[in-house]
Amino acid sequence: MQRDLDWLSAKQFDLLVIGGGIYGACAAWEAALRGLSVALVERGDFGQATSANTQKIVHGGLRYLQSFDVRRMLESIRERRALLRVAPHLVHPLPFLMPINGRGLRSKAAMAAAFLVNDLVSWDRNREMRDPAQHIPRCRVVSRDECLRLAPGIAKEGLTGGALWYDGQIDNSERLTLSFLEGAVDLGAAIANYVRVTKFRLEGKRVTGVEAIDTVTGRRLVVRARVVLNTSGPWVDRVLDLLEAQSVSRKTRLVKAMNLVTRPLTQGVALAVPSAGGSKTRSRLWFMTPWRDRSIVGTAYAPSDGDPEHCRASAADIRNMIDVTNQAYPPAQLTTDDVAFVHVGLVPAARSAAEPDGVALEPHYQIIDHRRQNGIEGLISVVGVKYTTARDVAAKAVDAVLTRLGRPVHSSRSGETPVHGGAISNVRKFLDDAIDRAPGGLGATVVRHLVRGYGCAYPEVLRWLDEDAALGEPLDGSSEVIKAEVVHAVREEMALTLGDVVFRRTDLGSRGDPGEACLRRCAQIMARELGWGPARAAEEVREVQAAFPKRSKAGAHLSVVDAPVGTHEEVAA
Repeated sequence: MQRDLDWLSAKQFDLLVIGGGIYGACAAWEAALRGLSVALVERGDFGQATSANTQKIVHGGLRYLQSFDVRRMLESIRERRALLRVAPHLVHPLPFLMPINGRGLRSKAAMAAAFLVNDLVSWDRNREMRDPAQHIPRCRVVSRDECLRLAPGIAKEGLTGGALWYDGQIDNSERLTLSFLEGAVDLGAAIANYVRVTKFRLEGKRVTGVEAIDTVTGRRLVVRARVVLNTSGPWVDRVLDLLEAQSVSRKTRLVKAMNLVTRPLTQGVALAVPSAGGSKTRSRLWFMTPWRDRSIVGTAYAPSDGDPEHCRASAADIRNMIDVTNQAYPPAQLTTDDVAFVHVGLVPAARSAAEPDGVALEPHYQIIDHRRQNGIEGLISVVGVKYTTARDVAAKAVDAVLTRLGRPVHSSRSGETPVHGGAISNVRKFLDDAIDRAPGGLGATVVRHLVRGYGCAYPEVLRWLDEDAALGEPLDGSSEVIKAEVVHAVREEMALTLGDVVFRRTDLGSRGDPGEACLRRCAQIMARELGWGPARAAEEVREVQAAFPKRSKAGAHLSVVDAPVGTHEEVAA
């Protein structure tokens, strides 16, 4: 996957995608699978904004039973199955447990009835899933004793049992986004990060491409395309403003969404407990999800000024989330010292009247053909609301693109075609075989990590060991991330900053600060690859360190600087 700006400028593409988050990545993959020539540009790094804030959960739509929204439920079940199939190395089933201690809709009988309906609606949830480890089991209501065994810390008073269901969990959402992009590149797509669109090119009222600037070198370029797809997430309105006098600006309302990465709170099962969760009018399910050796806690919502450039979680936001967690699950006893990382993002707010706290979320995605809405030919915008259904929304958006191009609209194959690295029929067997075949000196922990991150494409990383065997060594402070991953990120995955490697190409920073020694070592490798001087390397380290929570003398977190913004899963109960 090479960053080739000459290629971007050399031809007219069928489709140009603006935005390299999960929606843009899925759209590029989808369009390439349908035989279109595709270009994609991203103003920052891939997945840096629109996809950075996620609970790592692939929801199957169980919560839609509350509103009898069977259509959205079926959509979520289908997309959960698709991700489990096409990216088995990155997405796997995870059990969720909700304590039952109420009557009426919160009773064991009510939950049993809801689960029966869910299992009937999702009868084909494991269809054509050859790997048994990727199957989603049936939901069930468990006894009080089993509930306490699964979650020993929950309150015993009034407890009558538990509701146990399964959804998908994403081990590494950043690498999932990259896998879609790499799949598109494998099929001929031209993509580039750090390319910011500055202007639309128009012939009358037809968009014919864009003018852009390479923010790394300052080079200006023109990308020509028959259709442009705007998947820029919280920046969707700002991109439309580049049409200037064409009067198509929108007023997309945005709210702030936040998740915390903390010390582990549960083992083997995600805990879902009713909580106000920041809403004054209705309860939400507050999730504590085990993830690697940490937990992801959330989601909290708060009003926002809608500025994607300066979205951040304040000390008050973080303290509020800690308080909500401790109230919903007293055994947690979280403090600011337990917070390793903070995800904060902007998600679309409902266009109708908001709840009193201003955090009513938009339930439906939008695909806007500006020919119909504004008389502008060749421009389509997408406003997504869920990570889980990004692939399906992208498929529908590409249907619209094909229609505008006057080409046949064939059925999508992206729900059954493995992403880059995803051609694995049995993950456990593949992993065992990979460990057995590992080069000398490469331990099972490292191999397991490589397979879980890169899938069947992991030999692409190991090939750099032929050049220098020392690249097989783990980085300082890590037991699994090896130096070859840094080299691979720079040479084959367009990593241009230390943050690109630490947060989006490897697992180094996703669970918290890996330590100065690790960051400096990683920067040294990148400096050798990219020709950085000592000052640039030191500045890169400082910028990454600034992204982690800082504590005052009193122990309270300061605001997170330059936190990622974007799409995540709405978890309202």
